[in-house]
Amino acid sequence: MKFSYIKVICTLLILNVCWIDLHASNPNIINFNRSDYSAGNKNWSISEDDKGIIYIGNDLGLLEFDGIEWSLYKTSRSELIRAVYAASNKLIFTGGYEEFGVWSRDVSGKLQYTSLSSLLPKGAMHNDDIWRIWEKDRLIYFQSFSGIYIYDLQKVHQLPQSKIILLLNKVYNELWIQEMAGSLFRVNKDSYEEIPGSEIFSKTEVKSILPTKDKKYIISTTTMGIYIYDGKEFLPWNTSDELKTSNINCGIYSKSGNYFFGTILNGIYEISPTGKIVNHFNTETYLNNNTVLSLYEDSANNIWAGLDRGVSCIQYINGISCFTDPSGTIGAVYSAALYNNKLFIGTNQGVYYIDKHELSSMDAIRKFKFIPQIDGQVWSLAVIGNKLYCAHNQGIYTIDEQMNIAYPYPLHTGVFTIKPSGNNILLGTYTGLKVVDIKTGTIKQVENLSEPIDRVEDDHAGNIWLQHMNKGVYRGREYNDFSRTTILEYIGTDTYDTIPYKLKLFKIGGRIAFLGKDKFYTYDDINGRIVPEPTLDKTFNGIPNLKNVVNISPDQFWIIGDKLIYNVKYIEQNSRITSIIDIGYKNFSMVDNYENIVSLNDSISFICLDNGFLICSNFLTQQVEEVPVPYIKSIRISKSDGSFIHLGRNNSRINYSYNTISFKFTAHGTFSRNITFQYQLSGLSDEWKTIDKDNEITFERLAQGDYTFMIRSINRYGQTSPEVVFEFEILPVWYQSKWAILVYILFTILLFAAVTKYIQYRYNKIHIRKLRLLESKRLSMMNEELQQQVEEKNAELLTQTSSIIQRNEIIIGIKNEVEDFFRKQNNKSLQPLYQKISAALSSDLDAEEDWKMFLIKFEQKHTNFFKKLKEIYPQLTSNDLKLCACLRLNLDSKEIASLMNISVRAVENNRSRLRKKLDIPQNQHLSDFFLQF
Repeated sequence: MKFSYIKVICTLLILNVCWIDLHASNPNIINFNRSDYSAGNKNWSISEDDKGIIYIGNDLGLLEFDGIEWSLYKTSRSELIRAVYAASNKLIFTGGYEEFGVWSRDVSGKLQYTSLSSLLPKGAMHNDDIWRIWEKDRLIYFQSFSGIYIYDLQKVHQLPQSKIILLLNKVYNELWIQEMAGSLFRVNKDSYEEIPGSEIFSKTEVKSILPTKDKKYIISTTTMGIYIYDGKEFLPWNTSDELKTSNINCGIYSKSGNYFFGTILNGIYEISPTGKIVNHFNTETYLNNNTVLSLYEDSANNIWAGLDRGVSCIQYINGISCFTDPSGTIGAVYSAALYNNKLFIGTNQGVYYIDKHELSSMDAIRKFKFIPQIDGQVWSLAVIGNKLYCAHNQGIYTIDEQMNIAYPYPLHTGVFTIKPSGNNILLGTYTGLKVVDIKTGTIKQVENLSEPIDRVEDDHAGNIWLQHMNKGVYRGREYNDFSRTTILEYIGTDTYDTIPYKLKLFKIGGRIAFLGKDKFYTYDDINGRIVPEPTLDKTFNGIPNLKNVVNISPDQFWIIGDKLIYNVKYIEQNSRITSIIDIGYKNFSMVDNYENIVSLNDSISFICLDNGFLICSNFLTQQVEEVPVPYIKSIRISKSDGSFIHLGRNNSRINYSYNTISFKFTAHGTFSRNITFQYQLSGLSDEWKTIDKDNEITFERLAQGDYTFMIRSINRYGQTSPEVVFEFEILPVWYQSKWAILVYILFTILLFAAVTKYIQYRYNKIHIRKLRLLESKRLSMMNEELQQQVEEKNAELLTQTSSIIQRNEIIIGIKNEVEDFFRKQNNKSLQPLYQKISAALSSDLDAEEDWKMFLIKFEQKHTNFFKKLKEIYPQLTSNDLKLCACLRLNLDSKEIASLMNISVRAVENNRSRLRKKLDIPQNQHLSDFFLQF
């Protein structure tokens, strides 16, 4: 019995492993239409440069794809490009109709074309096409039907040609051609070596010659299938009618060891090293077109197919099988289940199924069968007992092993989820929780709850947890095998301010847990409250946009994030992310707000997409790849008027008028590895910012200063590459330049000096004004004093003059009285007395001393009066000067006569003589004349 149990377990494990292997080979096919790349339909050849950029020869020119952006380049002579070979990122060789040449990259990152066929004689390529380009021994070979042209990076010459040749192939660093309707030849420098026995291909066309691991040759033909050549003989390798009738057109040997052959009629065949067809890609498997013009494997092992209409990329994703449905035939997938050796899927259109073994084909999606009795929205599937239960928009459907469809329970409402519990089935419905007794088929509605419930879980403490479709959860308790169920509490924002509005319900280690707003919570049944779950919070710290949690086992679960799915192991309060699945590819997307993963068994999980599904192992091991370092394709600086120039990497000083700067960048494997970028501009911000699905960032109107632009790649796992740094300086505007600042400083100094000078001048002026005011006051006071002195002198002079005059008048009066007295007495005896008295009076009338005092006083008042008169009128005598002084004092003749002790008549005579001497007109008063002196 023990042996049988072990045998069964081993058998199940073997079946699971085989099932994984069976489906791990289904790749993801990404299609590009002309609307994606904006060029012609036909794509003739494909190549990749050393930086991972893809180049495609197209009907309308050369296509360039850096993983994010498509660019189209055209030559001046011909649009059509049939052959392309990327020698490096800066040297791409192309050929087309009557034209071949080389593209080089300028400072803007754009490709510029130089014709090489123009070096040939005129008319040498008349009506001819270049079909293949190869490099060998640093020489570039351009092949047309009429000849082979060799370019040695300086000149072009043509190999001697006497026959029409077919496609040039390169294998083991050898170049092979086929003569039209003839044998195969090796190209040796300037000669051809015929391959013995190859004449067997004279009635067909050899399209590719590929290597093998044991140094043999795989030769594909259009109508004879595929042969292998060991250096001696040609033997059939795969000559099946399917390949013969498909018309092989091209082929490549992939790094996986398999061969890919593109056909004219039936898409792409993948063939193993033993010659067995292992995959077939055509329009039935959603390839863009069945006519394959070219094949190429890039550095990330993606197979690129240039088609007659569009481009397809075949991606093999480690450990994941892809089943996508671009046509939308089966609709958005919500759930799945393995039942009766069939895979059932529930979609928004109904239930589909497929036999498990049919999943081995690439067109498995087309082989799904629809169950018409269960059309409409299906939310979930569950295997209970020997039946498959379908939670449907209209209730519950069951499917048995004979594919009988039943509608066993009249629920009258839609059902979101189904959970078995003992002898009962718990149904989360549009109108609350319903309990179905499997044995009796009776249905019980949980009272006091009519909310939509889309998930049901139970815990170790006997609680029933119900997830509301839009807000919070309910905690209930069941009694006596669900004979009675009571809702105990609602947990949400209405009752817990710290709990997010919407919660996702799941279990870890048998305990209930919640996810809301990128935080994890659990239920503390001792204290009866929701508390943070620190273990998972720590594991997912900084990871945003977590959508849902799905259990694989009690200690393992999937956590669905934004374009990433995390496989988490949780043991003894320790959690770790064991692997990460990247679903950020072009044609992958889950159903918004209903993201779901179904664990089909212990080994396999089913990832629901809105256009198909993925199948993966629960034990994926994460492959850690080095994140490619980005590189800057171009730097553009522009003005506010829109004019721009491109900047070289060595030019880091930027004029202020060009203060808007744009960086274009990419990295090797941007497309295949889902690489995004983070950037930082130090000097503007020290924060790293993420830019998704874009390869350009612009900083507008930067202020003058020093900046450091840093760009780095980041993959979906959060790993980053080393930074690429570009330092630059925005020069100040001319009026802020160093020279301008120097001028400003000098001007400021001069202005300061001028202002200082002016202030000094103003202060000096004010000071002088104050001094002048003080001086004026002083002078005024002095003037007043002088005036007072003058007045005093005047008064003194007048007083003295008046005194002299009065005294003289008195003396003269006395003398006249004495003379009258003695004349009347006529007494001789009195003669002596008279003489004495007369002499005494005459002595008192002697004015010499008085005149001296008078002149001193006069000179003090009228300084230089006499000097000026003598200088002008030297003929004046002393008596004339005395008379002039008296006239200057405005004395009348009587006062003058008294002062000078002469008669009035004598005074008048003297005045007359003085007028004549001074030549004074009669009409001018003498006193007025002397006022000017």
